[in-house]
Amino acid sequence: MAARPLVRRLTVAPLLAVGVTLLAPPPGTLPRALAQDCSQRATGEELPDNAGAHPLIGQLGLRQSWDLADGTGVTVGVLDSGVDGEHPDLAGAVARGAEFTVVPEEREFARTTPRVQDDCPGHGTAVAGVIAAGRGQGDRMTGVAPGASVYPVRIADGVDRATPATLAAAVDDAVAAEVDVLNLSFAYPVDVEPLRDAVARAVGAGVLVVAAAGNEGTEADEETPMYPAAYEGVLTVGAVGEDGQPLESSNAGEWVDLAGYGQELAVLAPGGGYRVEAGTSFATAQVSGAAALVLSRFPDLTAAEVAERLTASATPVGGGPGARTGAGIVDPFAALTHLEGEAAEGSDEAAARPGHIQVRPIPDDPPLLGATAATALAWTGGLLLAVVLGLLGAPAVRRAARRGWRAGPTPAERAATAPAPPAPKPPRLEWLRGTPPTNDRPQTRNRTR
Repeated sequence: MAARPLVRRLTVAPLLAVGVTLLAPPPGTLPRALAQDCSQRATGEELPDNAGAHPLIGQLGLRQSWDLADGTGVTVGVLDSGVDGEHPDLAGAVARGAEFTVVPEEREFARTTPRVQDDCPGHGTAVAGVIAAGRGQGDRMTGVAPGASVYPVRIADGVDRATPATLAAAVDDAVAAEVDVLNLSFAYPVDVEPLRDAVARAVGAGVLVVAAAGNEGTEADEETPMYPAAYEGVLTVGAVGEDGQPLESSNAGEWVDLAGYGQELAVLAPGGGYRVEAGTSFATAQVSGAAALVLSRFPDLTAAEVAERLTASATPVGGGPGARTGAGIVDPFAALTHLEGEAAEGSDEAAARPGHIQVRPIPDDPPLLGATAATALAWTGGLLLAVVLGLLGAPAVRRAARRGWRAGPTPAERAATAPAPPAPKPPRLEWLRGTPPTNDRPQTRNRTR
């Protein structure tokens, strides 16, 4: 059966990709009865046969990056709605992880082990696919780091409905699982202490925390920071469109560090299909995948060093840092080849441009001879030239002396070279014999008999 066109599903539950609206109440204030119901499960469709390579491959230069690293050996924690570990494109890449459910007790939550396919709204599966989906046939689908592993931390009631203590416990669980990168594709306008402290513990433990800026379209001058994006030590990601320009829906602020592509993209859906979604959640997943590539190639780097490498090698938007894009668009290949540091003080050697392998100037060839040897050679050449000119000019000097230094040849030379006078002709007597004369003498006829 021919594949049906890939369409955007509008009937699924609201996605975390758009963040939490600024009008929403703080985490934990919604009653248990409003928790997500898996009767509203996200579904997907088959990719069309002519889908072509996934757009991120070209936009992020992934084929060049995969020649250097593919994320092998790196684990990315995905704190989200869950991950369908049975999706064919995530086969073997997803751990069992953990599940947190809000309970009406003093402890606020219960931790269990989720089923491998549990993900009602599909947001976590989509994020995990952008990070680590295996390369499909013809590269129609792939994650940024297809060799990386995913540790899912499922919030059964939805991240936007979880209590602060539940979110904090979920972050701590990912850290205890020794993830290298923690992807937080959600954003709150409220700073809550338990989540702030948990993120600080994760940063202190050496985990690179990557968070979404959110999609409310706030301006930089509105002074509305989003959390956990604005927490200290977090690498915060905004979104640009496929033209590389900032999306107006992407929140702005001085706490935005980097950007990824947030236009509509084909993403994984629970149950094995695909759908189309957009937002800073998926831009954040791209940065988490890029971080996995860097750590795969440079496993000894600290989280801060990875973040510095990603921002220093980013492609600037509009010529410089921006409130919606930070240092610029993430560039995995540039991050993998970025040369850090500046030239030594007093050195003429320039530091490498961010994100590029340094091109060193062609060294000047040293002279074959030193200054003294070159001078001696010049004098020798001059003397030899004088001797040759003298030898060639000696005959001319002798001839000039013989003619008294007058121009032209001497009398003896002229006599020697003068042509000999012609021999006298014998008298012509033929006309006396009556033969026709051969000269100009008047012709007469001999009349004597």
